[in-house]
Amino acid sequence: MSLEEARNYLFIICTVLVAAAAAYGILWLSRRFSAKAPKTRAVRTSLNIAAAGGGLGIMHLLGKQTISGFLQPDDSQMVALGLYALSIAGFLRLFIWGRRLLAEREQLKELAYKDSLTGLLNKNGMEHFWNRCKPGEQLAVLYMDLNRFKSINDSLGHHVGDLLLQAVGGSLQQFSLKNRRHLFRVGGDEFVIIAKRCGRKDAERLAVQVMERINGHYLLEQHNLYLSVSIGVTLSHGKVDRVRLLKEADSAMYSAKQLGKGRYAVYRQGGQTQPVQQWVGSSRANEA
Repeated sequence: MSLEEARNYLFIICTVLVAAAAAYGILWLSRRFSAKAPKTRAVRTSLNIAAAGGGLGIMHLLGKQTISGFLQPDDSQMVALGLYALSIAGFLRLFIWGRRLLAEREQLKELAYKDSLTGLLNKNGMEHFWNRCKPGEQLAVLYMDLNRFKSINDSLGHHVGDLLLQAVGGSLQQFSLKNRRHLFRVGGDEFVIIAKRCGRKDAERLAVQVMERINGHYLLEQHNLYLSVSIGVTLSHGKVDRVRLLKEADSAMYSAKQLGKGRYAVYRQGGQTQPVQQWVGSSRANEA
């Protein structure tokens, strides 16, 4: 046996051992995969991709080294060429698998974080937002409630109520700004907007814009419905406290309701809720 043949056989043996080790590692990491916690599954998926990618990479290099001096198609070189082709096919398979995995992850994330009716983020999405929020971030929280929604839903049926919620959700979408404003549906007819780097004047301006967009008539099937929204506004001061902010904004929203339909109120720090009374542009805010 020549030195060249010995080298080829050694490379083939090493390639097979690497493939076997990678396959064993992937099978071991995949054991009882569905029963693991989400964080553990994410870690094991990353390790699976690393093991597959690393194994294929080494197989690719060994196969390339083996056929680099290819002169005659002896058996060892043909086997090496086959393994080399197999590594390339494995890379393609890994790429397709990775793309499918990312697509499934995005789909699951959307199902977990988005409200299926309105397309806005849900309570899970809000929890995800708070967990990623900087401790000292300047935030404005707008808590919204649709006036007379319960009576509309009860008298005309859930189908009409769902159509109304979809219309409101579609209208609110225009106020979304990537990495600046986040919109959530947190209850049956309750919505929240959290705006980053937003002071009081900007928050009040946003509240007025939302009411001007939401307050009005909605033609749903054969029903012509008037809807208005009440909004409570609060601002973060120093450390972000999610519980306090939502409680303050909710309290301000109820104060706005007591003042009349179609108003907003700003929570004043240091005591009871002291709403700032504001009407929205037209007299339509007095309706309903």
